[in-house]
Amino acid sequence: MKVRGQDVLLPATLVGAYPRPIFMEGKVFPVGVHEPEYVSYRMRELYQHAVSSAVHDMLDVGLDIVTDGGQYYENETGYEYAELFHAMAHKLGGYAGYGDRIQVGAFDLPIYKPTVLGDVAWRRPVFKPVAEAVREVTDAPLKINASLGPATLAALSTDQHYHDLKALSQDVAKAYNAEFKDLERRGVDIIQITEPLTFFEPEDWIISAINTAFDGVNAYKQVHICYGHEEGQPGILDLKADRLFPWAFDLNCDQIHFQMASHEFAEVDSLRGWPADKDLGVGVVDIELLRVETPQQIAGWLHRLFDAVPPEQVSVSTDCGIASMRRNVAKAKLGAIVAGRDLARAQLTGS
Repeated sequence: MKVRGQDVLLPATLVGAYPRPIFMEGKVFPVGVHEPEYVSYRMRELYQHAVSSAVHDMLDVGLDIVTDGGQYYENETGYEYAELFHAMAHKLGGYAGYGDRIQVGAFDLPIYKPTVLGDVAWRRPVFKPVAEAVREVTDAPLKINASLGPATLAALSTDQHYHDLKALSQDVAKAYNAEFKDLERRGVDIIQITEPLTFFEPEDWIISAINTAFDGVNAYKQVHICYGHEEGQPGILDLKADRLFPWAFDLNCDQIHFQMASHEFAEVDSLRGWPADKDLGVGVVDIELLRVETPQQIAGWLHRLFDAVPPEQVSVSTDCGIASMRRNVAKAKLGAIVAGRDLARAQLTGS
């Protein structure tokens, strides 16, 4: 995989979120298109210190690509998913900060769907303060997880305006596109969206929305296929990778990231025939388990994967966000990613 134009064998990163330090609590970014960037100057400084602390942990263990650690997630509560669902919607024209409870089959989240009251449009930078906080710490390659992707946000919105999912998804995607181009101008290396595609029947409008969001964006584009985080995978375990591929290969992105550690890489065979124009990101640590994986376990999984996908197209990561763990365990998990990657890389190169 290329990182800033350089070939890096098995680059290591995390999906996005990382535990907050003990001094962080509460909301960082206010709700509303016309609100200030931060809820207060005090919270601005606290957030920047939290980002600095998270990034230093990532650099300490040797990750090649850092994130802001999702330090604006209120993960000291049971509602941490809320920022994933609302981060974009809270700053787009047409959205209101309230709605119905999110329920998708057996998946019942204690947070609300954002409500669409008018035409959805990009009005202002959304993740600008996130990028700025990381750049205060390091110039290392930066990935921003820009919240839910346009397809999922549209599908999980309370629509009181469009009454047409495809039309709503396209306007949401156009707003994302403007945000992504703003992030690209700010020097963000990788732009990632989270799309739990395993919840959907494969339909053309989903591909169309994601491709509209990425249209004309030159930064490295990544789609993380989420499986449900630490609350489990209700209705998901029977939806294997062979259901998603080759359908998802039509996505206009540079990488598809797939959860693998929680399934102990059981779906490798479904990845055979992986296209040469896309990289594959794989989770090599299970974020639902406190036990830290060994380097030998991770390297073994990766070598099974290399029978299906060339190692030059693979990056290694967490299965999903890792914010809910104790920080010492989370950092050990990140260290395991690097150690397992290093072992696999040494076995490949003979060095």
